[in-house]
Amino acid sequence: MNANSFKFKEIIAKNNSFAIISHLSPDGDNLGALLSIFYYLKNLGKKVFAIELDKIPKSLQFVVEDILFTNDTNIEVDVLIALDCGDKKRLGEIDNIFDNAKEIIKIDHHLSEEYYGTLNIVDSNISSTCELISNILFDIDANINDKIATLLLMGILTDTGRFLYERADYNTFITTSKLLKLGAKKDFLMKKLFQSSDLNALKLVNKINNEAEFYYNNKLVISSVTTDVLNKYNLETSDVDEAINYYRDSSEVEVSCMIKQKEDNLFKISFRSKSYIDVNKIAETFGGGGHKFAAGCAVEGSLKFVKNKIIERFKDIEWE
Repeated sequence: MNANSFKFKEIIAKNNSFAIISHLSPDGDNLGALLSIFYYLKNLGKKVFAIELDKIPKSLQFVVEDILFTNDTNIEVDVLIALDCGDKKRLGEIDNIFDNAKEIIKIDHHLSEEYYGTLNIVDSNISSTCELISNILFDIDANINDKIATLLLMGILTDTGRFLYERADYNTFITTSKLLKLGAKKDFLMKKLFQSSDLNALKLVNKINNEAEFYYNNKLVISSVTTDVLNKYNLETSDVDEAINYYRDSSEVEVSCMIKQKEDNLFKISFRSKSYIDVNKIAETFGGGGHKFAAGCAVEGSLKFVKNKIIERFKDIEWE
């Protein structure tokens, strides 16, 4: 058992009440991480609060149907567990619960120098936070039932793009095989995650892709969606996240960028690259971050202003 796993097990054993939180804009990895730890602690007889400070996408609501979340950040607990979040501010307004907890456990796989936990278990070379949690639970010989195994597999599947991305390596497949042996429901997840899209969402994704713009000899593609269009289709920004991958998968495009309106003068930007552009460094210049091939940020201004800022930022890139 490594030192971090031992300390994790020790903190769990010594304390009774826990709050679990993950980053805003929930995705498959952060929900899989949060819920797997929630059920693990519940099965140990611990008092556990799952904190929800942002809307869960419709595509992922199938995993939270029997969870009673709280948005009360004034609760007092022994331990706060923060998952899949390199930057503390992306956890939301949690100062009260953060300051009152005796222990803070951070478990994450993002590039970050912000070690805000009393215990920080961070590995930026691993595919997902769910893979990291799986390895911790294996290391401490935890009781992983089929529900927990399925949630952990969900995070691995979504953050690796069904094993498409570079960090899905030999160890990822070993971890996945262990989860399958423990009863993880792969076929169920494949259908729910990748074959259950809302028809309106697919129609809008098609519209977004048809209106995408190409720059730098087709190496960069920029797509966008505004709130008025989303409202017309009765959709959320999370419903059209897959639009970013469409042109990135072409032979010519290296970077795909999607601009999604959050408020009147605020846009969330997602970057995806394929082989050699480090979009984490691009996102960092706008105050964001993430991974080498997947990152994001937020920029204030009009859609035209934001788009021009992105085009300008890529002006000096050496495209291959």
